[in-house]
Amino acid sequence: MIRRLALALVGGVMAPAAMAGEFCVMDGGVRFACTFDGGAKAVEVCDMIEADEARASYGFFRPGAAPEMSIEVDMASLYVEPWSGMGGTIWETVKFFAEDGVHAYQVWYSGDRAAGDEVSGGLNVYNGNDVIASMDCDPGSLSHDIPALIEAVETARISP
Repeated sequence: MIRRLALALVGGVMAPAAMAGEFCVMDGGVRFACTFDGGAKAVEVCDMIEADEARASYGFFRPGAAPEMSIEVDMASLYVEPWSGMGGTIWETVKFFAEDGVHAYQVWYSGDRAAGDEVSGGLNVYNGNDVIASMDCDPGSLSHDIPALIEAVETARISP
């Protein structure tokens, strides 16, 4: 509850980006979306919660084209770092591991708790523990509901 209130103060759930929903095909399932390089590339993270299964997907693509990288995993297997509730900066991350077990793709957002401050976000690409690429979202393109995704992950981990 504290996390949701604080996120509301910083505008954590922002208006959807123009392209949000291009990779995520289920209505309301986009949990993170933004563009890079002036809209030349985009990333989306989706939840796909169905009656008997909870899954999440990651897609990196050029708008209007097939994904360059996509990963679909069981929701409980996602690595998440929720905000601790401490400090003046709110930040959370979600990381998808590639099938090779070496590469990982982490989306993140961050913002000052002060009301009205813009929230930023981006993508980090890992090779093992090393960040091999880092991209910040284009200004104004970030749309996220990472707290809802983290709650879905936590629920999936305790559900039988």
